[in-house]
Amino acid sequence: MRINTILPGYISSLGGPSYVCHSLLEAMNDAGFDVSLHCVFGDEVVLRPFHHFSMPQWVKPFGYKLFSQDAWAKYTEWRYLCSFKEQDVAYIWNFTSIDTYRTIKSANSKAILDAEYHRLGIKPDHGIDEKSIAMENAKLELVDYVFSPSNEVTKSLLMADVPSEKIIQSSYGLSQNSILLPQEIASRAGKAELTAVFVGLIGVRKGAHLLLEYWTKAGVKGRLKLVGRIQPSARHLIEPYLKRNDVEHIPFTNDLRSVYLDADVFILPSLEEGSPLVTYLAMGAGLPSIVSPMGGGGVINDGYEGLVVDPHNAGGWIASIRKVFSDAEFRLKISTNAYNKAGEYLWSEVGCQRGESLLASLEQRVDCNRI
Repeated sequence: MRINTILPGYISSLGGPSYVCHSLLEAMNDAGFDVSLHCVFGDEVVLRPFHHFSMPQWVKPFGYKLFSQDAWAKYTEWRYLCSFKEQDVAYIWNFTSIDTYRTIKSANSKAILDAEYHRLGIKPDHGIDEKSIAMENAKLELVDYVFSPSNEVTKSLLMADVPSEKIIQSSYGLSQNSILLPQEIASRAGKAELTAVFVGLIGVRKGAHLLLEYWTKAGVKGRLKLVGRIQPSARHLIEPYLKRNDVEHIPFTNDLRSVYLDADVFILPSLEEGSPLVTYLAMGAGLPSIVSPMGGGGVINDGYEGLVVDPHNAGGWIASIRKVFSDAEFRLKISTNAYNKAGEYLWSEVGCQRGESLLASLEQRVDCNRI
């Protein structure tokens, strides 16, 4: 049995869905699973024998000048459909057209974000509309199984009437080199002033506007670093806080290792999220976390690897920030727990687990059909 995969775009080594897809398949491949990945092209550092590129290497420098991104994606999907062999399992990632789903097979997020934009008096620009929801639901109806990276995503799938037997619980992960060395983590001890770090798009979806309010009201001695691009529609909510001496904005950077190395606390009050990779990185960096249920990604347990607080619970957030900043013993405990747990989420572990879970689901289905 081959796990025949498609992500009709560019495979990046810098993060995002394509990086997650590649990392999972690489782990499955290393664990002995037969995998393939159909894509347009990818960064040289992630090239593997199981990749099948639509764009020849010699075309890469001018490929998108010859044909549009959409044209390359459609060509990739056509090659993918032509590649199927008997007993292949289709593993389909985002950005694949519903026509491919239909050929192979021959809503909650919008409500959350709309409510917050309405509360703030801002016109929604999250990009989730009724058409995209309908398309997503149509795809979910066509697939036999869907991987859910967290309990919060599972809840959303169930609310969208996806049958529980279709859902395979899993997670995302991190690479070995994203786990800091013990001596790097130990160097934080004894710091007179702590630094909290928020990583991601600085706007409504990830709750940056809420964090800044809570940070100001907590009044702790320390520094808050916001790392990422500021969402244009939320700029008026964010910029007034950037005048404070204890708030710093760092534009988008690929060097997240240095960001986490310099931090003491990780904070993410996301309103809507799947299972954010930045949270896994925080665990690998041994950072105590204060997160929302969405920001925790199903991997941060309240009171153990961090504190999990509803994003709109202002009192809870203010108390949590004060607790983590003032209680060194508690901070060390949850930091140690997070660091010790990080190894469970290495891509090698997560990818193998996904492959085994998929096989188990398929075998169970075959057994049921025999009855």
